[in-house]
Amino acid sequence: MSVSKNQNIDEESVTVIVSRRVKLGREKEFEEWAVGISREAQKFEGFLGTKNIQPSNITNSNSVVIIKFDRYKNLKKWEDSSNRAKWIEKASDFTEGDVQVQKITGLEYWFTLPKTPLQTPPPRYKMAIVTFLALFPTINFVNLIVNLLPGALQGSLRMAISVMVTVSLMTYVIMPFMTRLFKFWLFKIHK
Repeated sequence: MSVSKNQNIDEESVTVIVSRRVKLGREKEFEEWAVGISREAQKFEGFLGTKNIQPSNITNSNSVVIIKFDRYKNLKKWEDSSNRAKWIEKASDFTEGDVQVQKITGLEYWFTLPKTPLQTPPPRYKMAIVTFLALFPTINFVNLIVNLLPGALQGSLRMAISVMVTVSLMTYVIMPFMTRLFKFWLFKIHK
């Protein structure tokens, strides 16, 4: 798990990325299993969501399940549960090889490269610099646009709109772009 010694992970959200090799011809069973284990995880305190990523072609049959909890202690309850153990056991019928697991917290979620979900997160200082380079102009641009809204939208409502737009842009547009743009500096790319 990629967490600095001084970081209190119990107070931060945590994302778990699990990659499994699915046996050829058993992809449908895996998809059904991924939906089932996600439904089971929803029953646990602190569950924030899951995403299932299927391989883009048949020659690469690694499937990825991403699960997010609000804090590590709630994730730990899920990981230690007998319900989860039963679901993990079911997967052995249609998966093979080693399971790859990575846990990331905080800003590390923004710094994942497409098609390489198990990449080691960059050092925190690099994440902070790239986040600043992305966030500063984004906040200024969004505030400029939000300030053009009618005067009836004042104070907290204007701030809420600004934060919602900024977070959405950062998560879905800007940070994926910035991560790809700076990947040469952020990550140790092995060729």
